Amino acid sequence: MVKNKVAVIIDTDLGADCDDVGTLVLALQLEKHGFCDIKAVGYCTTNIYGVQCVDIVRSFYGGKFPIGMYYGKKVECNEDQHIFDIDLVDHYKDLIKETNYIEAYKLYRKVLAEAEDDSIIFITIGELTNAANLVSSLPDEISPLSGQELFAKKVKYSCVMGGLINDNHPITAFNNNEAFPEYNIVCAIEDAQKFVKISAKPIYFLDFYVGVDVFTGKKVIEHDEHSPMKFAYLKYANGPSRSWDLLAVYYAITKRLYRSVGPGVMHIDDNGFTTFTKDQDGHHYYLRPIKSNEEITKEIDEALVGNIL
Repeated sequence: MVKNKVAVIIDTDLGADCDDVGTLVLALQLEKHGFCDIKAVGYCTTNIYGVQCVDIVRSFYGGKFPIGMYYGKKVECNEDQHIFDIDLVDHYKDLIKETNYIEAYKLYRKVLAEAEDDSIIFITIGELTNAANLVSSLPDEISPLSGQELFAKKVKYSCVMGGLINDNHPITAFNNNEAFPEYNIVCAIEDAQKFVKISAKPIYFLDFYVGVDVFTGKKVIEHDEHSPMKFAYLKYANGPSRSWDLLAVYYAITKRLYRSVGPGVMHIDDNGFTTFTKDQDGHHYYLRPIKSNEEITKEIDEALVGNIL
């Protein structure tokens, strides 16, 4: 029996990679087993096929959460790179329940306004467009508080899948330790800078290194006769896929598999490069594994099919 059920908001860019599909399946399994209550899922780019995929996953797996969408300027990077999302929408189009989605940051304001203080875990697994819009939003008919005030009052902590932190941990050997701007940050640099600067609550960063060598989805692919997750993973990766987003959600909800390093301050420069500086007055942290990749893979794969310890 889970003693501390948590309330979560999940912000995703499903469509850029199939691991977002697996992440929503994982979150729904955790909800089914009493670990969390999914208060909302938002979509953070202008790709209509991506938000329709969220709708499909919700319907197929019995989710009840409301869905929001980003309606701002087109996000840079690969919004036009449709490896699986158009095909998934075409295959499961009968499961799409909505045609007009509420603007994501307004949905988040509503969820926060109705929540208890310090109760919401805010998880981003894509670009930080909606997150930036939320914390910079003005008072409105939903709440007399600004987004910054509302976030500070109602959010317990955030978990951000993003960044690249080279701390000489063995997992940073990827790409010969060469620094590069991580996708979720570089696709919307100003939004990432804004969210990290304005948010006054703890932020846990699961950076690129953590999920790059963890491939999950094998059990779902082997055991599902048909499902949106199996469809997406076979279309995108032809098998198990890297697991950044799943690990961010799993840690944010369960606090398992990783330890936090910090406190400190995460700096994002104008080219999207990230630097973490330890500072006792900071409220940022980054994550490093306490189990092997094999153990992590096994735990996530089991959770995806409902075997959660």
